[in-house]
Amino acid sequence: MTSVKRFAVLMIAAVTLAGCASRPMNQLASIKPYGGGFNDALAQDYIALSGVEAVQGDNRDADTYAQRAMAAAAGQPTGPDQVELRQPFLKHKYVSELSDARQRLVSALDKTGRTKAPDDAAHAQASYDCWIEQASEDLQPAHIDACKQAFMDAIAKVEAALVEEVPPPAEVAAPPSYMVFFDFDKYDVTSDGMSVVESAATDANGTPFKRIVVQGHTDTVGSADYNMALSQRRADAVRSAMADFGTQTDAIETEAFGFTDLLVPTGDGVPEAQNRRAVIVIER
Repeated sequence: MTSVKRFAVLMIAAVTLAGCASRPMNQLASIKPYGGGFNDALAQDYIALSGVEAVQGDNRDADTYAQRAMAAAAGQPTGPDQVELRQPFLKHKYVSELSDARQRLVSALDKTGRTKAPDDAAHAQASYDCWIEQASEDLQPAHIDACKQAFMDAIAKVEAALVEEVPPPAEVAAPPSYMVFFDFDKYDVTSDGMSVVESAATDANGTPFKRIVVQGHTDTVGSADYNMALSQRRADAVRSAMADFGTQTDAIETEAFGFTDLLVPTGDGVPEAQNRRAVIVIER
């Protein structure tokens, strides 16, 4: 080989090697170490995709993923691949599903998906790009399905992370109540009952309230009309006793229930002591 020919061959080889070295897929080693977060996770996923495409001999897509990896690592990630840009090569059967999936992905990313689920959000975007790229080629159904399934799994995790836990409603404390019990067929307040009334009056007099209601009740012995009247007399007796302890009478309402609201459920004609009562409710 003449020196001129040898020189020409060397020059061609040098240009070829320089061109290979400048390919984006061959520059991934220069990306700086990752520090976490969506951008870094996305860069790593794109590096993996670039490697897969390079092994399969698809240098064009390997370079595309490499460029996206470098952009993400530099803090300027690209958005998910656009269906419109792929449509010249994308069969109609894929367009609707991929369009819906992209809208779903963009919505999740915009709703703080990148920060609430950075790894899953990155994997969802990279898997979507893989899915649309494989669908555009339409050569490997298994690869299309794998990328699609990876997207579906990842986007579901992102959306789950975006569902804010709704705190249970705050428990509203029941207004304080006091029970005054009565002897059979009686409505006069006993000494034990008077102690309960005093406690209720002290509570009411010490803290502002909206209203006080005294509810009268009876057991099931006797007629409904008789017991309704008896329950009213019990409520009135407690109201009067509270007034004796300094609670304003006009601030106390009374209600009569007869035996319609039993504390201890019984049949008719049962003299149950727990049902013979008046309940003092202080509403604040």
